Amino acid sequence: MALVPMQQLSRYLQLELNDIYSPGEIVALSRLLFHELREGLPAMVATGKCNHLSVTYRRAASFLMVEGDEVPFWDTNKVTAVVDMVQRLKTGEPVQYIVGRTEFHGLIFHVNPDVLIPRPETEELVEWMLDEISPGKFKLFDIGTGSGCIAIALGKQRPECEVYACDASERAIAVAQRNARENGVNVHFFVQDILASLSVSPHNSSSIVSGTVSAVPRSGFRDGAFFGISSLPAFDDGSFHVVVSNPPYVLVSERGEMEANVLNFEPPEALFVSDCTPLLFYERIADLSLRLLGEGGRLFFEINRSKGEEVRAMLLERGYRNVELRSDMAGNPRMIRAVKP
Repeated sequence: MALVPMQQLSRYLQLELNDIYSPGEIVALSRLLFHELREGLPAMVATGKCNHLSVTYRRAASFLMVEGDEVPFWDTNKVTAVVDMVQRLKTGEPVQYIVGRTEFHGLIFHVNPDVLIPRPETEELVEWMLDEISPGKFKLFDIGTGSGCIAIALGKQRPECEVYACDASERAIAVAQRNARENGVNVHFFVQDILASLSVSPHNSSSIVSGTVSAVPRSGFRDGAFFGISSLPAFDDGSFHVVVSNPPYVLVSERGEMEANVLNFEPPEALFVSDCTPLLFYERIADLSLRLLGEGGRLFFEINRSKGEEVRAMLLERGYRNVELRSDMAGNPRMIRAVKP
């Protein structure tokens, strides 16, 4: 009995990747890659660089293009795409970058090496926030938005809220605004290094002023979603109900503990912080949030699992109350919430 295309792909990946991935990971890869091939060749994958006379291609074809299939699934383009994907997987490149997208909180997000790949722990942070944020009109600020996963997931679940998000990287903001547009969520994006000056004034309007950034489309609305990038807004003191951030928190000294696929492919500026100033971003955002948040406003952080007590002490020192540290599914202290007095 002939194998179905999914089984053929799984057998081939097992042959090629069993020294790199566990059997469970190969099954997951097979499902993901088969879905991509069935939906249409991903633009990032179909490079067409594979030599059809090569040993690598012929080995793949022998597994995939089995004679006698009544309704052939495999063709030269699909086999070429699989060979290309396997070669990239062997270098350690994350499959999410290869196919150009990932799932987060039930939504599809485009990702590339300009942004971190959203993690399950961050989904847990979003769930905690949704538990604490009642439906209704409120104003939220996501600092260091990356792919926009936190801001967009929250905006999708709380469409009545007003969501702002910034990142120091223009390229990351371009990815985030695409994700907001395609998920139908209105998010006001702007480029901002949070360690630099941010205009906060009790007299300035908090409205967004349209602006442009080089190589990025002009701001505007399409299908109900904000898809442009705004110039730096001037926020009102106390105008926000929620501030959230998943800033760089991996110590430079922890590089040796990290997987090669993270070190070699994900943006280091979004990952690492100096051992000399491990709370650099947390202190800055905590200070800024004292001005941005109204009374009773909430500040949420994702944190380095080894710095939970230090972050808690820093927040208490600044006068925040109801500071709660929570662990992720793996039991690691990973997120913290504080309330402005």
